[in-house]
Amino acid sequence: MKQKLMRHKTLIITIIRIFFIVLYFFSFTYGRFFISIFFFILSITDIFMKKAGMVFIDLCIAFLLDTAMNPALDLYYQTEKIRFHVLESRYEQAVKETIPSLINDTEGECIDINSHILCDSDILCRKRDESVAILFTTGNTGNLTGYAYCSDENAFQMLEEYDYYDKINEHWSVFKMYPLKNIER
Repeated sequence: MKQKLMRHKTLIITIIRIFFIVLYFFSFTYGRFFISIFFFILSITDIFMKKAGMVFIDLCIAFLLDTAMNPALDLYYQTEKIRFHVLESRYEQAVKETIPSLINDTEGECIDINSHILCDSDILCRKRDESVAILFTTGNTGNLTGYAYCSDENAFQMLEEYDYYDKINEHWSVFKMYPLKNIER
């Protein structure tokens, strides 16, 4: 009976680990930080439970998740691309609802879309002539990062002012910019 209970306990803990790893992909910067701390704390509890193998696994997961939060590394943008592909239809819908409300030639207009799963604050919009760039910010720890919708190649040229951007597909890219960087026309 005790052995069966231990097997279920191990299964439940494994399901909790998987749940937090999946939650990591849908969290923003601070949520991701606390999830990596969760795995570090889990490794400490594994020490007291005398599970050396799980200590190693939990420390490796904590290290990998913590490393994937660094916008200076390509791993960060790969995890952001995975998150984007899962939520792509919701981002497309937000863009369709936002574009008609934009005024001509706007620079840094903030619009609240009331969706905390898509971005961690208001979306930022830039419009020059017919070119539209809409920024969904997902992280801010010294750098503003997230997804950018660009209506055409001229809109992608607006992103060249940022520190980094990498195209996901024809209209979307992940970006990084320093929040205090001056954006000139």
